[in-house]
Amino acid sequence: MKLMGMSKLAGLARLAGGDLDGAVPALVAELEAGAWHSMAEVADYFPASRIAGFKVRIALGDDYRVDLLVDCEAQMILIEYAGARSGMRAGKKGSKAA
Repeated sequence: MKLMGMSKLAGLARLAGGDLDGAVPALVAELEAGAWHSMAEVADYFPASRIAGFKVRIALGDDYRVDLLVDCEAQMILIEYAGARSGMRAGKKGSKAA
């Protein structure tokens, strides 16, 4: 599958340092090699993940997570968030929000 947002995974690898012992490159390889045709197939491949609609949350260790948006039809994955498990994604608020 085509991956978008790879810089977020690179940032996670830097943030985690050695805590993840190669988990980030392994996840990248699995996502790139995947060719899932339904979210059920994604759920079978990542049985410990949480899936809601087209959103997938994968825990990496006890402290980190990766949130994905998966489009099986287009064979594309957007890495929406990669960081601390309890981290809040920043969103635009106030007068500058589009």
